Amino acid sequence: MKRSTHCRWVRSECGWVTQSTMDAQSEAACQTDVPTTMQQEAQVPTPSTATDSPQRTGAIGKISTVSGSNNPTIVGSNVVNFYISPSDGAGVLPQTRKPDQEPRVADLNQEVGYKTRDILRKWYKTTRSYVQLNPGVPDDQRPIVGIYTKLRVRTKKGSVEEEYSDEIVYSTEYDKIFKDWPETEFNRAILFGIGGVGKSTIFDKIAYDWADEACEILKRFTLVFLLKMCALFQESDLVDSTFDQLLGETSGVAKVELDKFIQGNSDKVLILLDGFDEMKTKTLDAASFGSILKALNRTAYRDCFICVATRPSHLETLMSKSLVQNPCTHIEVLGFTDEDVNEYIRKFYYKDPDVVNALIQHIAQSNTMHDFASNPMLLLLICLLWREKKQLPKTTSRLFTEAVDNMFTRKGYSSEDASKTVIAIGKTALSGFISADQNFSFQKDEFEPNALDLALKAGILTQERVIKDLKCHNNIQFTHKTIQEYCAGKYLQSVHLSSQGFVQSTVYKVVPMGKFQKQLRQLCRSVECIVSNEFLLRFCCGDNKKCMTDIVTLLERKFKEHDQPGYMYQKAVTQAISRQCFFESQSKKVPRCLTSYSLIPSDIEVNNNTDFRIFIYVLEIICRSEFQVSQLACIETMKVSDVSSVSGLAFAMGYMENLSHLMLWSCPLVKGELEKILSSLKCNNLLTSLDINGCYTLRGRAVEWAPHIKHLTSLEKLEVSLSQLESTDIEHIASAVHDMPKLTDLNLNSNNSLGECAAVWAKELPKMMHLHKLDLSWCNLTQSDIPHIASAVGNMPRLTELILLGIGQMG
Repeated sequence: MKRSTHCRWVRSECGWVTQSTMDAQSEAACQTDVPTTMQQEAQVPTPSTATDSPQRTGAIGKISTVSGSNNPTIVGSNVVNFYISPSDGAGVLPQTRKPDQEPRVADLNQEVGYKTRDILRKWYKTTRSYVQLNPGVPDDQRPIVGIYTKLRVRTKKGSVEEEYSDEIVYSTEYDKIFKDWPETEFNRAILFGIGGVGKSTIFDKIAYDWADEACEILKRFTLVFLLKMCALFQESDLVDSTFDQLLGETSGVAKVELDKFIQGNSDKVLILLDGFDEMKTKTLDAASFGSILKALNRTAYRDCFICVATRPSHLETLMSKSLVQNPCTHIEVLGFTDEDVNEYIRKFYYKDPDVVNALIQHIAQSNTMHDFASNPMLLLLICLLWREKKQLPKTTSRLFTEAVDNMFTRKGYSSEDASKTVIAIGKTALSGFISADQNFSFQKDEFEPNALDLALKAGILTQERVIKDLKCHNNIQFTHKTIQEYCAGKYLQSVHLSSQGFVQSTVYKVVPMGKFQKQLRQLCRSVECIVSNEFLLRFCCGDNKKCMTDIVTLLERKFKEHDQPGYMYQKAVTQAISRQCFFESQSKKVPRCLTSYSLIPSDIEVNNNTDFRIFIYVLEIICRSEFQVSQLACIETMKVSDVSSVSGLAFAMGYMENLSHLMLWSCPLVKGELEKILSSLKCNNLLTSLDINGCYTLRGRAVEWAPHIKHLTSLEKLEVSLSQLESTDIEHIASAVHDMPKLTDLNLNSNNSLGECAAVWAKELPKMMHLHKLDLSWCNLTQSDIPHIASAVGNMPRLTELILLGIGQMG
């Protein structure tokens, strides 16, 4: 073809040249250079053979700017047609590079990091940005920003045995969680908490907030990898797992280049490992560790910030010498406060405020539901059940039974279908717990096909396609470990029925005698296993007295050698779980094996709503039996703390004839409750110490409760501290105890409202003529209070000790 006679100029890396010169250069380049994939994608289509001219991408007239970004401004009288030749790097224009400048490795490395960052941000803000409400209904979802409710956590540096700091922060206060990094070496963290407390959701929220660029402290991280450890082995590699779970094989990012970026920018990489307790490998061998576990022990990616989540049962393993060691931050997830529960319910029912108020009121009136609601997973189940039936069950096993039934009925299946399916897949669930290496991920052939199909449709099981070594695998998992425990417990319950010769349905099969006992012993082979399988055992006892009797009998006999190391701890653990199992059974009769110290020990300490709820149930059952009520006489000391209500306690106190020390700490003693407790103790001749601490509801009401103290004639020490007592309260306390000759010790410390008004209440002190010791520490006393106190105690002839700690704080 004949070339054009006029000269056409184009711009090259060396400047402006004629088209013929450019053609010669291009022809020579084609003989030696093979463009990369990214370069091929960036190239402009080849010129048309009809015109034998380059494709036009813009035109320049007199003193004008080329349309498009990063293009030069050319001054001249003639029109110049131009095109841009392929660059050495995607999106990098050749005119920005000097003739002798090659693309730098560092620049390409940063491009890999930025490309990976963009992919991850899109993933976290789209697919991973929704929270599944009902697993059986795919579209029953809510954006994480609309439903997420902050959780309480407490952090501590060092080993888990050390005491935690007093400050409790929220899961979204990243500035406090990450506050000492990177200034210190604390770049390993363990997030731990019981099942369903919200560990996974915390990680999801961190990933979302990083992708959303809304949090300043998270902006320090260029990359955030959130990996599910249920899909990992001890040999798993960080980069390979990132591609398997997050990036995919078509991301356009090379694994070797991503690894180079991580290695070169470790202090800008956050790795979140969710579910160490669900990792496929259970028996670890440090010699086989891949880069993920090596990263935990700092032999790989030592400058990355890594946070790993686990249940408490796997803390010891995680803190072993081969894995996470100090310096390390421990972050315990505590769950919801009452305010958080209410906030979550409002978000869940954001369209129906009447339902919100009704559910909040229902939870507040029930110790059982109040305790359940502090666990985010159980609160979700409560909301789902309330949405359907407007009422809630009493025990954990009943709650899960109704929740599972709800998941099936929403898909058109019956409760019978749900029960049969749970038992069928429960066999596989139980095998995962009984195996030496506990298993939380299964294959299709491990389930009965019909049951698997129903369970997947209902949402009890999930199926995940995992690419490993370029092969596709379908992993089957329970939607939550507690769901797996529920199914395993119900299957074990069916084995117990079958072993007695009962054939309940086609799912049940006659099994050899003793199979239940054999499987039970495998679950309870050590105290660690008992603790780990607590929920499974409780579910097995659900509304089944016979299963409960066998389980608590085994636990009672398990640790009976008093000379065994750790005997007291083991005994306390098994006793607590035995009481849990008894409560779940809702038996109206205490089994013979529980009519001993295991049921009612001499020293009782209850410090949460769950234990208190079970304790009250046990007391109710015992008090109904004239043959068992005498057991309560063995109680000598009782401490109840941090419960939402002490309702139901008073009726049993009268049977505790040998109770000598009663402590009520941080309990909301609402109107009438303390009065009932004190009245029930009026015939007790052995109570020597009454300790009430942190009960603010007593403020200004001593006229109601103080008169009942005078009936406790054997009382030697009385403490009413940190309860915001007022000056008028002192008058009624003094009037009540003035004629109690055995009462020699009165502790009223930390009642700040007594400050600046001693002139009113100090004159009541001389009424208590028998006191030897009086503690008025930390009562916000001022200089003006001291003369009145001094004058009063001068008229107390037996007083030998007056404690006024905090005197240095006076103005």
